[in-house]
Amino acid sequence: MLEKIEELKKLHNAVVIAHHYAPIETHEIADYLSDSYGFFTDVKTVGERDDVKVVVILAPTFFAEMAVAMIPHKEIIMPLLSDCPVAIHSQLSFEKIFDFLGQYPNLPFVCYGTSPLPLKLLADYITIPGRVVETIESIDSPQVLFAGEKNCADEAFEHLGDRIINYPHNPICNVYNSAVAEDVKLARDKYKNCTILVHPECKPEVAHLADRAMGTGDMLKLIEANGDEIDTYVLGTEEGFYERVKKAYPNKTIIHLTPKLICNTFKVFRLEVILHSLENIELAPRIKLNQAVADKIKQLFIDFFNNPAH
Repeated sequence: MLEKIEELKKLHNAVVIAHHYAPIETHEIADYLSDSYGFFTDVKTVGERDDVKVVVILAPTFFAEMAVAMIPHKEIIMPLLSDCPVAIHSQLSFEKIFDFLGQYPNLPFVCYGTSPLPLKLLADYITIPGRVVETIESIDSPQVLFAGEKNCADEAFEHLGDRIINYPHNPICNVYNSAVAEDVKLARDKYKNCTILVHPECKPEVAHLADRAMGTGDMLKLIEANGDEIDTYVLGTEEGFYERVKKAYPNKTIIHLTPKLICNTFKVFRLEVILHSLENIELAPRIKLNQAVADKIKQLFIDFFNNPAH
């Protein structure tokens, strides 16, 4: 399947952009592999390549929406449509967020880049996991409204206090919420000199017990920067990222905090699904955006990534 996929990529002048939560075997056919933050840079790079006609997205639908907005001159396809439960949660409906914003007129509104499309139309700024505090601190306003994932929002409130007003019905990521404090305590006992890194969407008590709570892209940078100084890492991240790090650093001891951290939203992108989409490329799902909506999304992401705080 790997060989057939590579042949079809050449035939269709296609590249694959994958989030590193995708199944580990798909990392081999990914031309670009990163986290939410790196995805934007990858999309911009692909947009500048004259040799690329088709872009295959191995990530939930909101990533494809971003790609369509950023590089409309490329053909964006998904092997299949897969929506993140948080990103399409009923509590994040346009009407409910509109009512929330109405309670705080004239305050800027920040939403997750993974939030439903209608929320981005209401947003003044977007952010991503691990960058919420930085984003809000960079905004020239005494208070800022935020809607996204609850654990991440609570973690940001601990840093920002009354500077952030969280939407009271933020949904919880059931994957990251499955890690518990006992997992961290057990890891500490078993791996005496380990460094424990967890995702900001983990429970607050998990983040408190870990050494750092941060996005997966920043974890990669930290591991690389520390070189030989740290030998053992325990990662409270989705399985795909853990497997990527384990493969990239065979001389280090890389431990998964808990096997519960598996997101099926990403795991649907199996090799056979990718192969089928390239063999039947005219039938592969595509995302269509109104031009005004696309322009709004594009500007939000440009502003986020041009923010000196990031």
